Amino acid sequence: MCQSKKTEVEIDVTVIEGKEKGPMILEEAKKQSVDMLVLGQKKRSTTWRLLMMWSAGNSGRGGVGGGVVEYCIQNATCMALAVRRKNRRVGGYLITTKRHKDFWLLA
Repeated sequence: MCQSKKTEVEIDVTVIEGKEKGPMILEEAKKQSVDMLVLGQKKRSTTWRLLMMWSAGNSGRGGVGGGVVEYCIQNATCMALAVRRKNRRVGGYLITTKRHKDFWLLA
């Protein structure tokens, strides 16, 4: 869609597989000298989030974490943002960057 509207913008979609996804994504972004890293994000169920908080507390990490997307946002050398759909009823998207968390964009 972006290329049809803005032909001068170069877009590349890459799928990364492996055990340590965050570092691999950032390594690939650095190799390709990207200016902006856009990551899709899913909202996890409440049960899943509680389970992850509980397991993080028991592992001695003290609840620190956030997953691959949060890792990439905090450690990327380029502009990084995560996009997820707010919900089906309300519409819009939640945008997360290093400075803003869950900024609601009505689009």
